Amino acid sequence: MSADYVTPTDEPQPPNAKILNQEDGSVRVSVGEYVGFVSSHHLVLPKINQLNNYWRKMHAPGKKTG
Repeated sequence: MSADYVTPTDEPQPPNAKILNQEDGSVRVSVGEYVGFVSSHHLVLPKINQLNNYWRKMHAPGKKTG
Protein backbone atom coordinates (compact mmCIF):
# COMPACT_ATOMS: atom_id res chain seq x y z
CA MET A 1 0.00 0.00 0.00
CA SER A 2 1.30 3.43 -0.90
CA ALA A 3 1.78 6.08 1.76
CA ASP A 4 -0.30 8.33 -0.49
CA TYR A 5 -3.35 6.09 -0.13
CA VAL A 6 -5.75 6.83 2.72
CA THR A 7 -8.77 4.67 3.44
CA PRO A 8 -11.90 6.86 3.70
CA THR A 9 -13.26 6.89 7.22
CA ASP A 10 -15.53 8.97 9.42
CA GLU A 11 -13.13 8.63 12.35
CA PRO A 12 -10.80 11.52 13.16
CA GLN A 13 -7.35 11.13 11.66
CA PRO A 14 -4.18 11.85 13.64
CA PRO A 15 -2.15 14.94 12.79
CA ASN A 16 1.04 14.57 10.79
CA ALA A 17 3.97 13.21 12.77
CA LYS A 18 6.79 15.58 13.64
CA ILE A 19 10.36 14.29 13.79
CA LEU A 20 13.23 16.09 15.50
CA ASN A 21 16.84 14.95 15.88
CA GLN A 22 18.10 15.46 19.44
CA GLU A 23 21.62 16.55 20.41
CA ASP A 24 22.29 13.15 22.02
CA GLY A 25 21.56 11.35 18.72
CA SER A 26 18.10 10.14 19.63
CA VAL A 27 15.04 11.04 17.57
CA ARG A 28 11.93 12.72 19.03
CA VAL A 29 8.68 11.68 17.35
CA SER A 30 5.38 13.39 18.13
CA VAL A 31 1.83 12.86 16.93
CA GLY A 32 -0.41 15.55 18.33
CA GLU A 33 0.11 15.69 22.09
CA TYR A 34 1.82 12.28 22.25
CA VAL A 35 5.62 12.07 22.16
CA GLY A 36 8.09 9.22 21.97
CA PHE A 37 11.83 8.87 21.56
CA VAL A 38 13.79 6.30 19.57
CA SER A 39 17.50 5.63 19.41
CA SER A 40 17.78 5.32 15.64
CA HIS A 41 16.06 6.48 12.44
CA HIS A 42 15.14 2.92 11.43
CA LEU A 43 12.79 2.92 14.45
CA VAL A 44 10.93 6.10 13.48
CA LEU A 45 8.17 4.51 11.36
CA PRO A 46 7.25 1.88 13.97
CA LYS A 47 7.08 4.66 16.59
CA ILE A 48 4.88 6.79 14.31
CA ASN A 49 2.54 3.81 13.86
CA GLN A 50 2.45 3.25 17.62
CA LEU A 51 1.69 6.91 18.34
CA ASN A 52 -0.93 7.07 15.55
CA ASN A 53 -2.71 4.04 16.99
CA TYR A 54 -2.64 5.53 20.48
CA TRP A 55 -3.89 8.89 19.17
CA ARG A 56 -6.82 7.14 17.42
CA LYS A 57 -7.64 5.19 20.58
CA MET A 58 -7.63 8.32 22.76
CA HIS A 59 -9.64 10.39 20.23
CA ALA A 60 -12.19 7.73 19.33
CA PRO A 61 -15.82 8.90 19.21
CA GLY A 62 -17.46 8.33 22.57
CA LYS A 63 -14.13 8.31 24.42
CA LYS A 64 -14.70 9.89 27.82
CA THR A 65 -11.84 11.83 29.37
CA GLY A 66 -11.24 12.44 33.06
